[in-house]
Amino acid sequence: MRLVGRAYDALLYGMAALAGLLMAAMMFTITVDVILRNLGYQSSAHLFTFTEYALLIVPCLGAPWLVREKGHVYVEILLMAMAPALRRRWAIGIGIACVIVCAILAWYGVQVTWRNFSLNDIDVRSMDMPRWMIVIFIPLAFTMMAIEFARFLWRGEDFLGALGGQAEDRS
Repeated sequence: MRLVGRAYDALLYGMAALAGLLMAAMMFTITVDVILRNLGYQSSAHLFTFTEYALLIVPCLGAPWLVREKGHVYVEILLMAMAPALRRRWAIGIGIACVIVCAILAWYGVQVTWRNFSLNDIDVRSMDMPRWMIVIFIPLAFTMMAIEFARFLWRGEDFLGALGGQAEDRS
């Protein structure tokens, strides 16, 4: 079981690192595109296509890591106005809702990915790419986010700043 946990952690942190590399690559390609256009040259359409694909892939790769690091967005104003016992119940309910929503989106993502694969759908842009290779990141991300939210619940950890009384200092 430890090996599975280490493999999962390696996947999660590897995805986050790849998201960071893709963001740097997007910055580089956009800079090259702008420089070429300002010099009067036509830039490659592949640069634009790469950036479009990366804009979908980067959030999918980074989201599970953000959940683990409690970097996900939440609004706690209502929770902070509640009594501690009620706040704890609400936080658990929110966690369960997060797991359910992520699981539903992962399931739908698997269906879309499988449909794209089985129909051999091609995304036609400056380069032709099998569509399943683009959308497969969606079920992967939502499955891993469901796992991360479930881990918080299983361990009884505070992922909203609501279970232990005061919100964590996030700065």
